[in-house]
Amino acid sequence: MVSFYDTMFLMNEQTLGLNIRNIRLEAGSTLTALAEEASLTKSTLSKIENGQISAPISTLMRVAKALNVPIADFFHEEKEDPLYIFTKSGKGRIIQHNGTELGYAYEGLALGKKDKFVEPFLLTINPGDPPGEFYHEGQEFIYMLSGIMEFTIDNEVLKLKAGDSLFFDSGTKHKTQIISKKPVKFICVFIQNTRSNKKNRG
Repeated sequence: MVSFYDTMFLMNEQTLGLNIRNIRLEAGSTLTALAEEASLTKSTLSKIENGQISAPISTLMRVAKALNVPIADFFHEEKEDPLYIFTKSGKGRIIQHNGTELGYAYEGLALGKKDKFVEPFLLTINPGDPPGEFYHEGQEFIYMLSGIMEFTIDNEVLKLKAGDSLFFDSGTKHKTQIISKKPVKFICVFIQNTRSNKKNRG
């Protein structure tokens, strides 16, 4: 049975893929060139653009970096840039859920706002979800809300609990591993350095 969130997710994947393709074409980049720049196979990038697969945030960050655009441009549906984004509890846009590769749920909290330096998400990792390993351009801020997880930066292992926070360069490989019996929830803010680059595109 397809739930409301599953349906919304599938619609977002189609929109996301179309937006990526349009941005790539506007930039004059080929599928092959962008795939190489983002360290992806041409087949994988093609499936992302056609909405056939769900790409992890770390992959989308690399594609955004290669295109010199904020990752929010991939999820933009409104023609006008709103003055502000107000997200009620539990009403953020789900862009990655339990059907994806790792099972992590990403709830976008400000995707409707264009041309910004940061992208905030509410992340949920459930018991039984596999460890994740990531790296991408920029920096990242984490604020723990509930649960306990081990967070590895390079070779240093940190135990994060509710109320703990962490700021780091996300170009360094980092790993997540839930160690509590209840879901881990935390605010994660991705920080990109793309606005100035975008303005300088010729």
